[in-house]
Amino acid sequence: MQDGHVPVVVVTGGGGGIGLECARELADLGHVLLVDVDDAALERTVSTLARADVAAEPLHCDITSPDDIARLTERVASLGTLRALAHTAGLSPMMAEPRRVLDVDLGGTIRLLDAMLPLAGRETAVVCIASIAAYAELAPGVVALLDDPLSETFFADLERALGVELDSGFAYMLAKHGVLRACERYAARFGNRGARIVAIAPGLMDTEMGRLELSQQPVMVEMAAMTPVQRDPGAPLPGRPEDIAATVAFLCSDRGSFISGCDIRVDGGLVGASRHQASPG
Repeated sequence: MQDGHVPVVVVTGGGGGIGLECARELADLGHVLLVDVDDAALERTVSTLARADVAAEPLHCDITSPDDIARLTERVASLGTLRALAHTAGLSPMMAEPRRVLDVDLGGTIRLLDAMLPLAGRETAVVCIASIAAYAELAPGVVALLDDPLSETFFADLERALGVELDSGFAYMLAKHGVLRACERYAARFGNRGARIVAIAPGLMDTEMGRLELSQQPVMVEMAAMTPVQRDPGAPLPGRPEDIAATVAFLCSDRGSFISGCDIRVDGGLVGASRHQASPG
């Protein structure tokens, strides 16, 4: 395929388990551009995909860096047209301090969406990975602040509105809430270009990131047991990366062509069960 004439599939967080499965699922849609800040993880994913006869191009990118984002958009434009964006990159609470979690998970998402919007066309589908953590209740004044995460005073404004010092867990919940709102707010902008944008809110996924959180948060054991869909008793967490990737593939296909500006929970029923804790039967 020649540069400038191919549909392009961008997968951020390409070095992670969900990124790997998304690349595998979306490979038939176009040239796969795998993006991650971890070059070693990227190379491992590219090698894994190659063994399954799936070609992918790695590209180093920190989604909080305007220069890196610019290089990403330039590469997409040089290859052809943006067919799909699976934005799986992010940090969990145990991976960074609260300011960094917000900057990557929410600020990085906004930077990426702003940069990709001019590349969107009639067949473009954008899917952002959020979290069921976003379903926690927030005061309206706090919610409004999440719409401007690139403000120089964003972090201080949040702590002032909340009246508490943010920890990484709270920052993660706020960031993912902001991601869900962003997919609603950007729907009209992408729609004006004939494109769609959707969020996925995963439940407890059996990934490296999920297991890290499980090791540090005992409550997750209870949440895993509460999840209605139980398939593999030997798995530490009930969800699989393939569950998210299959949903991403559906949303990026013609079958999902009337879905935009919303989020879809892929959580095995955990949110519903936690809201209505009735005994089974």
